Amino acid sequence: MIRLAAIPYASNVGIDGFMQGVVARLRRRGLRLGGVIQHNDEDCEDRCMAMSLEDLANGTRFPISQDLGPSAEGCRLDAAGLAAAAAAFSGALTERADLVVVNKFGKQEALGGGLRDEIAKAVMAGLPVLLAVRHDVLPAWRAFVGDDWIELAVDEEQIERWVVDAMRLAA
Repeated sequence: MIRLAAIPYASNVGIDGFMQGVVARLRRRGLRLGGVIQHNDEDCEDRCMAMSLEDLANGTRFPISQDLGPSAEGCRLDAAGLAAAAAAFSGALTERADLVVVNKFGKQEALGGGLRDEIAKAVMAGLPVLLAVRHDVLPAWRAFVGDDWIELAVDEEQIERWVVDAMRLAA
C-alpha cells in the first residue's frame, strides 16, 4: 500500500473548497490531521483574494498573500507567510498525525520551494500524505516523487477509503 496520494485536478476545479470538505469529513472520523489547507477570502477590496493556510493540528492561520498595490492585477504569494506555515508540519511529525494533508503541490513546490521539504519529511517519516496537484504541475510532481504514489480522483469517498487503508498500513 502506497502512503503518498495525489489528487490531480484541472484549473477550473475549486480544489481549495474541495480539500476543506475532505478535511471536514476526515475530522468527523476522529482522525488526527497534520499539515495545511488553504482558505480564500474574496472580500479583499476588489482586486485580490486574501489567502491563508490553516494548520490542521491547531487551527492557526498563516496569511500567504500580499497586496501589491492598486496597479497589480491581484494578490501575490507571500513567501514569508508560506515559510511560517511550514512550521505546521513539525507538529505533525512529532505528534505522529494519522494523516498529513497539503492543500496542493503548486508552482512554488514545482520550483523547489514552498512546502516541498515538509512534504518530503512527512513521507520519509512514514506518515500517509494526501495532496492535490494541478494538471500543469504534474510533470514537476512526478520529477519530485517518481512513481511511488497513487492517483486519486476528486472524490471524497475514494479519498476516505484510501486514507483508512493508508492509516492501517502506517499503524
